[in-house]
Amino acid sequence: MDDSIPEVYGSFHTWLQGLEEYRGQIHDFSFFPATATVAEGVRPGTYAPYLERLGVWPYRHQAEALEQVGAGRDVIVATPTASGKSLVYQLATASVLEQGGTALYLFPVKALANDQLGKLRALLHQLEIEGYVESYDGDTPTGRRRGIRERASCVVTNPDMLHFGILPYHAAWARFLAHLQLLVLDELHSYRGVFGSHVANIVRRLLRLARAYGGRPQLIAASATVANPSEHTRNVCGREVAVVTEDGTPRPAREFLFWRPSELPGGERRSVNTEAALLAATFVRSGLQSIFFCNSRKSAELLRRYASGQLPAELEALVRSYRAGYTAEDRRALEAAFKRGEIRVLTATSALELGVDVGGVDAVVLVGYPGSIMSMRQRAGRAGRAGRRALTLLIPGDDPLDEYYLHHPRLLTEGRVESAVADPYNSEIHPLHAICAAAELPVRPGEHFFGPGFDPSAHPQLVNRAGAWAYLGRYPHRRVQVRGAGGDRVRLVDGAGDLLGVNDLATALRELHPGAVYLHQGETYLVVELDLERGRAVLLPHIEDYYTQPRSRTEIEIVQEADSTFGIRTGRVRVSTVYTGYVKKRYLTEVVIDECPLDLPELAYTTQALWLSVAEVAAAVPEALLPSALHALEHTLIGLLPAFVLCERADIGGVSYHRFPPTDEPVLFIYDGYPGGVGYAHAGAGIFPDWLAAARDLLRNCSCSSGCPRCVLSPKCGNGNKYLDKAAALILAEELLVRLASTVQV
Repeated sequence: MDDSIPEVYGSFHTWLQGLEEYRGQIHDFSFFPATATVAEGVRPGTYAPYLERLGVWPYRHQAEALEQVGAGRDVIVATPTASGKSLVYQLATASVLEQGGTALYLFPVKALANDQLGKLRALLHQLEIEGYVESYDGDTPTGRRRGIRERASCVVTNPDMLHFGILPYHAAWARFLAHLQLLVLDELHSYRGVFGSHVANIVRRLLRLARAYGGRPQLIAASATVANPSEHTRNVCGREVAVVTEDGTPRPAREFLFWRPSELPGGERRSVNTEAALLAATFVRSGLQSIFFCNSRKSAELLRRYASGQLPAELEALVRSYRAGYTAEDRRALEAAFKRGEIRVLTATSALELGVDVGGVDAVVLVGYPGSIMSMRQRAGRAGRAGRRALTLLIPGDDPLDEYYLHHPRLLTEGRVESAVADPYNSEIHPLHAICAAAELPVRPGEHFFGPGFDPSAHPQLVNRAGAWAYLGRYPHRRVQVRGAGGDRVRLVDGAGDLLGVNDLATALRELHPGAVYLHQGETYLVVELDLERGRAVLLPHIEDYYTQPRSRTEIEIVQEADSTFGIRTGRVRVSTVYTGYVKKRYLTEVVIDECPLDLPELAYTTQALWLSVAEVAAAVPEALLPSALHALEHTLIGLLPAFVLCERADIGGVSYHRFPPTDEPVLFIYDGYPGGVGYAHAGAGIFPDWLAAARDLLRNCSCSSGCPRCVLSPKCGNGNKYLDKAAALILAEELLVRLASTVQV
C-alpha cells in the first residue's frame, strides 16, 4: 500500500470519499479501534518449557486451550482468523512426538495442509524435537508411501485421502494407529452440510479403527467463530469437548464500508462485477495489496477479466484469479507471487478463505455478501498487514440477502454468527459409510456405529457372522463422493481428450448440458457433447460474448411427515427435476439472445423439507395472483435462509403449488438440495417466524416497484423468474405472520 494514503487521508473511508468517481457510494461506515494484546501472563505448566524455548507468551485463549489439552480434555478453539489457534495443536504435537506417540492432522484442502506442514516442521526444529512429519495425500509419490506408513510420527492429510487411501488399508497403518495420541481437525467450520456429514462418518470410522489397535487419540479442533462450537464438534466427531471462544489476540484498527453500487439510467444498479472491477483497478493503481472475494468460480474469472480491461497493458498482470480447480503448482505460484507483491489484486473464491498464508493484505473486498456472517468475518480477517489499519469493503449484489443487510448493516457488523449444520446420520450418506466401516472391520452391536434407521440386514452386501456385521466384497469406498452426495461422476475433457476436471451428475445436468458455456481457469468453453453413458462432457474453446442459464421443471411428493413447529410441517419428500432448456445471455447487458430446448433425463432424490399450507390466508390475495405470490415468497425465503442457518443459497430449493394435488390446497415447499438432506429445512422450521418476518421486511423495503434480483428474482429459478408478484407476496407474508402469532399465543 502507498504509505501516503494513511498519512495524508487518515483512513480508507476518507480516501475513498475524496475520489470524485466514488462520491455518494459509501452507504454505511463502521470503525473498529485496534485492540491491545491480552496475554495470560503465565505459561501453562505442561507446555511451559516449549513456550520458553520459543520465547512466546501465549494469549489468553491460547493459554486456556493449552491448559485444557494438558488436562487430557478434548478441545475446540473457535476464534477468528489469525488468532494463533495452530500454536495450540502444534505444541500438543510436540509433546506427543517427544513421548513416542503419533499424531494425525486433518485439513479440508491440500493447500492449507501443505502450508501448516511447513510451519509444524519449523516449530519442531526450533524446539529441537525429532519427528518424521509428512503429508499423505493424492500428490504423495507412490514410492514414498510405504515409508510414511511405517515410520511417520505425524501425518498431515485431508478427509478424501483418509477415506480412500488410509482407512481401507488400516492393517498397513497398524503401528501408526496403535500409537495415535492426537487427532487435529483444523477449520472445523468447513465441515458442514453434505461435506460435514461425510467427514463426521469418516472421523467416527478413524476413531473406531484406532481403538481396535489400541490408540486413544485426544481431539483438538480449530474453527472460525460459529454459534454452536460444542454442538458442531459433537456432530462431526461424536465427542463432548471443552470450548474456548474468547479471542485475546491484538487486532489493528479496522474499517468496514458498505458500498452502494452506482445507479444507471432507469434506476437499475451497476452490476456487482462491474463495480468491483472499477474498484480493483483503482486499488491496483493506488498500490493496495488486496483480495477481492467472489462467491463463485465464474465470478472470480469474470472479475479478473473485467478488472484487467480497466488497466493499461503494463498493469494487467497485477490482477490474477485464484480458485479451486487450479493445479497445486499454479496455486503455489500465485500464493508466492502475491506474497512478493508481484500481484496486487487476487480475485478469489472461498479457496483462499481458509488459513493459507499469502502474506500481508491491506484490503479485502467482498464481491457480494458471502452467505454467512461467519464467512464474512473469516474473509475480512485476511486484511491487516503488520498491525496497520485494515479495510473490509462489501459490495452488495443483486440478491435478497445482500439487500436485507443493506437495510440492516448493523446485523452484519454486530450480529451473532450462525450455527453450523452437519448430520452424521444422513439417510443417504451414513449407509455408505456404515458399509465402508463393515468392510474395514466387522461391526459389533456394542459399537453403536450403525445410526438410527440403518438396518444392516436390509443390505445384501452385509452378513452377520458370529454376531458381527461383515461386508462381502472389495473396496466399497469407491462409491462414496466425500465432497458430494453420491451418484455418477462426469469427466470434463477438451477436444484433445485431456482431462479438465470432474463434476457430479447433478452439476453436469445443470452446467454441462450441450450448448452450455463453461468457465475454467479464465478460459471460456462451449460444451459440445454430454455423454452420460460414458460419463464424459466434451468442451471446446468458446469466443462469443455470451453465457448460458438453464431452465428446469421441479415436482415434489411428500414421502413421510415427521413433525410440526409453528404449524410448519417437516418431513421427507421426493424431488424430481428435469432440465428442459437454456437461455443465452450477453455478458454485462444480460440481454437474452436465444432460448434453446434440452432433452435430458430426470434427476430425482429423497430429501428433507418443510412445507406450509396458506389456505387460511389465501383469500387476502386475489385468486389470479396467488400462484405468483407463492412463487415470489418462496424465492425471498430461500434467499434469506442463510441469514439464520449456516448454508448457501445453492444448498436449498423450493417449489410452490397453487393447488397441491394430494390436498388441493396452496402449498409452499422449501427443501434441502441434497439426497437425504442435511437439516437445513428442519433448522429453518425452528426459526420460521423470524425468517418470515425478515422476508416481509425485505419485500417492504426493497426500492423496486414490481420485483428485482434483490427481493424476488432468483438466479436458480427453473422457469426464468416468470409469474412473480412482489406486492401480493408481501400481503401473503403479512397475513401468515398474523396467523403464526395467533398460533404461538394459543
